[in-house]
Amino acid sequence: MKDNAKLTLTMGLVTGCLAIAAPAYAEGDVVFASWGGSFQDALRTAMLEPASKTLNVTVKEDTTNGIQDVRAQITAGAVAWDVTEQDLPSCETLSREGSLEPIDYSIVDTTGIPEELIHDNYIGFINFTKVIAYRKDAFGDNGPSNWAEFWDLENFPGKRGMHGKVNYNLEAALMADGVPMAEVYDVLATDEGKARAWDKLGEIAPEVTVWYRGGSQSAQLLRDGEVDVIHMGHNRVESVSASGIEVAYAFDGGTMDVDCLLVPKGAPNKDNAMRLINELLGAEAQARLAVTMPLGPVNTGAFDTGIISGEQALTVNTHPSNYDKQLLVDPTFYIGQLGELTEEFDTLIQQ
Repeated sequence: MKDNAKLTLTMGLVTGCLAIAAPAYAEGDVVFASWGGSFQDALRTAMLEPASKTLNVTVKEDTTNGIQDVRAQITAGAVAWDVTEQDLPSCETLSREGSLEPIDYSIVDTTGIPEELIHDNYIGFINFTKVIAYRKDAFGDNGPSNWAEFWDLENFPGKRGMHGKVNYNLEAALMADGVPMAEVYDVLATDEGKARAWDKLGEIAPEVTVWYRGGSQSAQLLRDGEVDVIHMGHNRVESVSASGIEVAYAFDGGTMDVDCLLVPKGAPNKDNAMRLINELLGAEAQARLAVTMPLGPVNTGAFDTGIISGEQALTVNTHPSNYDKQLLVDPTFYIGQLGELTEEFDTLIQQ
């Protein structure tokens, strides 16, 4: 996920990067790249080490800074990664560019994975949601719980924080303007709809105290009381709550995004890549990650493993009781126009 700390990428495997010890009769290697930091530490413990033992392969790790790293390896004809985690728009973009190997669904079991996350060349891996969160010392138990209320400073006065990138904000603006969640991207698909979103976003922009750039910053803002209500990752809200600050949030109207798994074109260990993906998407692996970090498993079978307690399950964004309350971000909306939208957004928030 992009909100997590990233390490600097070097082409090929970073010297000294961690390789999980393989059994004596290993069936080869597989190279996996994710976002680094504490997130990758959690992946290692919950998923990669168990997968290494199950598959009898050596899982080697690297870190990614995003789509440009995948493109660089393919362009250089030196693909070092077999599997990498990327954000959803990057997965779709690389797929359209013909830069990915097809997922072998004779190996990768999709049982329990929503149909909308299954694609020819990539597949959903984890879900995360940006929710409206607020401090109880500012609002008690009755803080803003939907986008109309987030925009309503008269009835819900207080310092606002929002994500400092265009992603998620146009969607939130339309929901604040009364567009039903299921119709948001249909409206955004028209010039009139985009204009409506910009107009609505323009109403709240001057009132936003902080446009944050990273997940750790959003948590710090809420924890320190620099904002009273903020649109931020639910996993980060949970970390603030765990630190003893009384905060609240709900999944209603949350903007759910997905990181996916892909195999770059020309991956040197393609068969092992498919086997690793299958292990990472298994119900137990997904459940282990969910109890390690408050992120949503894409495999609904994770909730039937007994690993996630009934109480904790209700706080997970992909639990059946929460899933349909959220807007699943459509990556195709941003493809081809992200630069233009970003430029207009940056101009708006700097006024």
